[in-house]
Amino acid sequence: MKKLVTLILFLAAHTMYAQFTTINPDTVCYQTPGSIYQVPNNPAYIYNWIITAPGVITGGQGTNQINVDWSAAAPGLIPNAVEVTGQNANGCESIPTLLDVFIYDVTPTITAIGPFCETDPCVPLVANPTGGVFTGVGVVGSDFCPNVAGSGSHIITYTYTNGGCTFVATINIGVSTQPVLSPIQHN
Repeated sequence: MKKLVTLILFLAAHTMYAQFTTINPDTVCYQTPGSIYQVPNNPAYIYNWIITAPGVITGGQGTNQINVDWSAAAPGLIPNAVEVTGQNANGCESIPTLLDVFIYDVTPTITAIGPFCETDPCVPLVANPTGGVFTGVGVVGSDFCPNVAGSGSHIITYTYTNGGCTFVATINIGVSTQPVLSPIQHN
């Protein structure tokens, strides 16, 4: 039983790792302009690369290494997105080598809060997915503190990083000035 549990844990760990490697598919951050693909170089070969649209080869066609711009690609899996063949001096062509590309996107969201008065206490900021970092005027850790921010309109940014990709969300939080009254008059 102990061997079976060890085997299951080993396979689960390696299966989870395989989903985030750049072997097949390659994981590209959404709206990232450049990725490099290569095969071992044979100086006697001319390499022909084919990229599935909307990917665009920006350099290297004919060599063993190319640069590709995926910034126009929608999030999701692009099967057989990268293809390369090699041709020798006699015109013989290799069998194509293929690679899938996964365009990785996370759209973080921040739960709306406010409006506040400038004397209000700190309140927790909530975002999804969890694990990111809040920044902005009035942010203390993962709280928004109207009494620190002061009156006005405040942009709060949430930055979430995963799989080497960084995604950002922002919200605008309003803080109103505390009203000031004149002393009570009496006659």
